[in-house]
Amino acid sequence: MSKLYKNLFIILFLPLLIFAEDIQTPTTPVKLLIKESQQTTTLKAEQTNTKEVSQSIEEQIDSQTKLLEEIINNINNESYLTTLPEKNYYDNEINFLTNRINANNLQGNSLAVKRDEIKLEFLKEKATYETTLKNIIIGKQEFKNKKYFEELLDTNIKFIQTFNLDEYKFLYDSELKNVNTNKVSSDLVDNYIELYNQKHTQLFVLQYLYSNIQKFRASNFFIDEFNLKYFMNKIDNIKGISFVSSLTSYHFNFSIGELTIALLIILFFRLINRYLIVLITNFLSKFFIKNNKKNLEENILYHIKDAINTPLIYSLYLFSIQLSMFILVKDQTFINNLMPWINTIYMALLTWAIYAILDNSISIYAQNLLEKYQNVRKEMIVFILKIIKVMLILIVVLFLFTQLGIDVKAIAASLGVGGIAIALAAKDTLANFFASLNIMTDNSFSQGDWIRTDDFEGTVVDIRMRTTRIRTFDNAMITVPNSQIANAHIMNWSKRIIGRRIKMSIGITYESKMEDIIRLKHDIQDMLLNHPKIASNKTINISKTKAFEAIKKEDLEGIKNTLLVFIDEYSSSSIDILIYCFSKSPVWEEWLETKEEVIIEIAKLVEKNNCEFAYPTQTLHLKNEEKYE
Repeated sequence: MSKLYKNLFIILFLPLLIFAEDIQTPTTPVKLLIKESQQTTTLKAEQTNTKEVSQSIEEQIDSQTKLLEEIINNINNESYLTTLPEKNYYDNEINFLTNRINANNLQGNSLAVKRDEIKLEFLKEKATYETTLKNIIIGKQEFKNKKYFEELLDTNIKFIQTFNLDEYKFLYDSELKNVNTNKVSSDLVDNYIELYNQKHTQLFVLQYLYSNIQKFRASNFFIDEFNLKYFMNKIDNIKGISFVSSLTSYHFNFSIGELTIALLIILFFRLINRYLIVLITNFLSKFFIKNNKKNLEENILYHIKDAINTPLIYSLYLFSIQLSMFILVKDQTFINNLMPWINTIYMALLTWAIYAILDNSISIYAQNLLEKYQNVRKEMIVFILKIIKVMLILIVVLFLFTQLGIDVKAIAASLGVGGIAIALAAKDTLANFFASLNIMTDNSFSQGDWIRTDDFEGTVVDIRMRTTRIRTFDNAMITVPNSQIANAHIMNWSKRIIGRRIKMSIGITYESKMEDIIRLKHDIQDMLLNHPKIASNKTINISKTKAFEAIKKEDLEGIKNTLLVFIDEYSSSSIDILIYCFSKSPVWEEWLETKEEVIIEIAKLVEKNNCEFAYPTQTLHLKNEEKYE
């Protein structure tokens, strides 16, 4: 049992005589009962009891003063939140006694019923008293006003006074003589004494706390004394305004003072949103920024403003409107009907802030994450964010349902019953959703890839939960269901790290010497091998291939470094040299630059080796006819 009730039971058996008249400074002990000695008690025990009864009043007052001091200390150090038992403990005991009372009623055991009724009231009062002590501490933590504590203590006092113990006084007196022979009578007497002593002790403590609130809660002017009603009355009583205020109160159900205070509240929160929020943002930016990197500072400022500013500003505006509504609107039913929607808006603003913080945090730190973990895909992060967004919206909707008193469990059960119909109706949507999961896990293409199928070709713009958007090269937007694109034959031009092919055939005239053509071929090959933008064994490093490898890393990632230069064939008007190589960069624009540089270098080498480019020519040989004289 808690430390409080150990001391209570000690005091219960002390012969304190009368209830204190001045509860602020107790000078008279509480009157409690003690169980009379049994007839078989020895003389020594009777002498000890007589000594206890004859205890001085000063000692009794000192004991109860210590009890009050201990209660105040336990409230101030908040120990009751952990030392006192939970309400469930008493609920189980109360349920047990209620069932036993019903059983004894059926069996006609009236004395046992009275015994248990007294014990039941003892547990109820004890549970309520301990809950009050805990609520006092919680009220202090939440900065409740003085009126809250007064109402809390007054409610508990009235609850204790509701049960009339005098109805059991005659039964108690009559059963005192049977305490040695009847167990039920002995228990009834004990229960009566416990309840009697608990009632008087609790009333004594609660009334002392009620009159000495300042001992456990310091008075606060702004919380206790700052009353907007006072200012409203002052405004309404101003000469010249009182008449207009009476008219508006009659016709519109609000006074000029109430309207003025409501407008001042809105203006006050307007000033907070305009100036204070900026100061908070600047403070947070300085708090988060640990260095002088300009980019980091801009990112954090954007993160704070976008994630915190807007939801907070709307929340403060909503709060000002709510306070003004409480002042102006007198219809409590209307307010009660409106509060669920206001609470839902608060919840929506909170979820908006959470999602914005998450989204902006990823926008700041995702690049480092992608660089650190190569297997993490940007599309997967965006896809997860979209799922979180849908979940947050569902949470807001469910919160609104609970605020409106709609049974969410019944809705869930009805969805379970109609699940087949819903699944059939949303078949295509579900197919597209799971197709998007397949696209994410299969990694066949990513955002920004250049892909081509039988039906379209373009750059992937976005992979959403149901569709994929593709920008064609003529700048049109195509939206394709994910189920369709997941089952299509996809050619992905962007799935390569090194290697975009350069293939050409240059023709040299037949008039060129073969020795010069051979030197030209070797010079071209050396130029390509040493070119910084051409993929070759000299310019890139390729990991060694294992003896057995299921998939070569070069083929999986798209790495090509083949370089071929050969005299290829005798064509109709030239000797052709085949050039086959790959640029390092797979980017189309950089590939064009590399290809241009190669063409220019080849032209220089042709001129250097005394060769000429062939072009389509045709030579006509005429047969010489014999001349006759």
